[in-house]
Amino acid sequence: MTVFENRKRHMDLTGLHDECERNYRRLQKIAIDSRQVGCKVMLYYQERSIAGLSIEVIEVAKYTSTLNIVTEQAGPHWMPRIEVKARLYRDAKMVEVIEWCSDRTIPWALTEKVGLQARDEKWQWNIFLGEVLSYGLHHGIVVLEA
Repeated sequence: MTVFENRKRHMDLTGLHDECERNYRRLQKIAIDSRQVGCKVMLYYQERSIAGLSIEVIEVAKYTSTLNIVTEQAGPHWMPRIEVKARLYRDAKMVEVIEWCSDRTIPWALTEKVGLQARDEKWQWNIFLGEVLSYGLHHGIVVLEA
């Protein structure tokens, strides 16, 4: 079995939902007030004096909130910052990436449509968000800026 066939076989909706639920639990540990527009949390990494992760609530609806998540100094100095927009579903207790670096909106379908999007790109972005949140929880110091 090729790598592509293996990845295609493992792309199931249940697995994606599990990752989105884990991301919700990670955000709950950061303790951001997702019902307050403008609420902002900064995670400063212990080994650096600059903010490593910024999470801001930019839109609130009855059951959802939209978060802007920015990683600063995620890699070498020449690497640009990474900006992700995520939708937090309070009723379903899930967080899903909806936009990547302000230029790529994720289609609702899990399959590739016309264009350059990979079949598992939605998976990759949600897994990346989980890794960023986990790293921030493990190595960061939370500062609330309401």
